Amino acid sequence: MKNREDLACWIHHSMAITGGYLGVYALLCRDDFFGNALTANLIYIVTSLLGTNFLDVLIRIVAVCIYVAGIVSANILSKKYHKNLHPISLVINFIAVLILGFLPEEMDPVLGLYPIFFAMAFQWNSFPGAYGFASSSIFSTNNTRQVANALSEYYITHEKKQLKKAWFFGGTLICFHIGVAFSWITHHFIGIRSVWLCVVPLLISTVLIIMECRLNHTEETQKNALGTAVLKKTN
Repeated sequence: MKNREDLACWIHHSMAITGGYLGVYALLCRDDFFGNALTANLIYIVTSLLGTNFLDVLIRIVAVCIYVAGIVSANILSKKYHKNLHPISLVINFIAVLILGFLPEEMDPVLGLYPIFFAMAFQWNSFPGAYGFASSSIFSTNNTRQVANALSEYYITHEKKQLKKAWFFGGTLICFHIGVAFSWITHHFIGIRSVWLCVVPLLISTVLIIMECRLNHTEETQKNALGTAVLKKTN
């Protein structure tokens, strides 16, 4: 179990690199607009509505619908059809990155982030955390809060589990900002097409998820073999 939990942690941290990479891509290439979350978009819907910019309102409402569709589809696939979302999220991210590299820099910035809205929302539900801790791999506010809470709790109670919590959330923050740094550097040299280099952290995650799938397969095989042996012994 410990190995499985550790692997889940590494997978979560690796996906945080992708979250940071695409977060900074959106800011640098799409008019300082953050595509990993909806807060700014929802605010601009209200301000554009009050400013009677109805085309902007429509574009942003569609963006909200796309983001919600990412969350809903991940939830349905997971809960109703019992699908492993990790490989599916990876495929969606690869497709989103491919599409983003072909979109012109001059287009409406919100339209240019439609692939990110869906991919990041799906990723958020697909990689909810590890070690029993709920953590976002696509933005940092709550992760920062959790680190601060864990360290202050450790100062008060001296419980070692608080240090583990701080390490996990802190690791997520560090990996997210490794993605930020990598994205900024590649954008500096390549520009808008640098989004294609997001395949690097995605490939790291792919290797880890393949390891996870193999572990699941091995455990399932052992479980079936044990069940068969027990059945034969009973008969």
